[in-house]
Amino acid sequence: MAENALNILVLVGGDSPERDVSLDSGRAIAEALRQMGHRAEIHDPIDPANSQPTTKLLNLRPTNYDLVFFGLHGGAGENGLLQGLLELKKIPFTGSDMASSALAMNKDLSKRLMVQAKIATAEWKLHNQEISDTNPPSLPVIVKPNDGGSTLGLSLVENEADLSDAIKLAYNHCQSVMIEKYHSGREITISILNGQPLPPVEIVPKNRLYDYDCKYTKGRSEYFCPAEIDQDVVVKMAHDAVKLFNLLGCRHYARVDFILQPDNSYICLELNSLPGMTALSLFPMAASATGLDFPHLCDKLSRLAMEADQ
Repeated sequence: MAENALNILVLVGGDSPERDVSLDSGRAIAEALRQMGHRAEIHDPIDPANSQPTTKLLNLRPTNYDLVFFGLHGGAGENGLLQGLLELKKIPFTGSDMASSALAMNKDLSKRLMVQAKIATAEWKLHNQEISDTNPPSLPVIVKPNDGGSTLGLSLVENEADLSDAIKLAYNHCQSVMIEKYHSGREITISILNGQPLPPVEIVPKNRLYDYDCKYTKGRSEYFCPAEIDQDVVVKMAHDAVKLFNLLGCRHYARVDFILQPDNSYICLELNSLPGMTALSLFPMAASATGLDFPHLCDKLSRLAMEADQ
């Protein structure tokens, strides 16, 4: 290994519906780390043969690896569970800590903090399976998992007759469902690296919504970075993105998603504490616009994890 090289365990796969996305992210991360001279070993914490957790993480010791790099998305890889395990073992890892991960994963709690901090967000209701009347916002609405990602289980509902089926679909991917007022506009995302905003990315999907197909199928979306937005709007949007990042107690990196409306007002949708790291992912795209290529980005995140543990 080269001087200052690290011995890194890259977590991939996991038990969430975003498993396939995570496998792609993890492979890309491991290859990038190896290009930077690090030793990177890939590990799936869920045994695909029986869908049961492996014992490797439970038996992990600080002497085994210098750090753990999270390539997981959703489920126990993003909700703070595995972060808490590593904290107990005093093993450095990339991304937010246990408490911040759990808070960011819960869209309802995150939006409550947005309201308190005067960050504009869409009206919403949290659906309770035990209560039939949730008084949702007026149609059209977006129905989506409260604790999921990658737009899995997400539906745009414009007719009352479709609401029940959309809620059932969302529950296939989560434990609680959010019903959120739909706002049309430009899809903008602001990534944050080490507390600083990166250039905005605009997503122009081929479908009406930036859904799973548009996110992970090459050619199904166009991306513009930096997005052509009035500079004063970029400054305000970036300010709110960093404010939310700090409110949730995040560290290292995150991505905050917005809808920019024709009058240049915007609403904040959510913060993703473990942004995708595939060839089509938005966070690496924004970093690249600053001159930070993917291998150096993965190296920087690894160094940040080591610094946080000092």
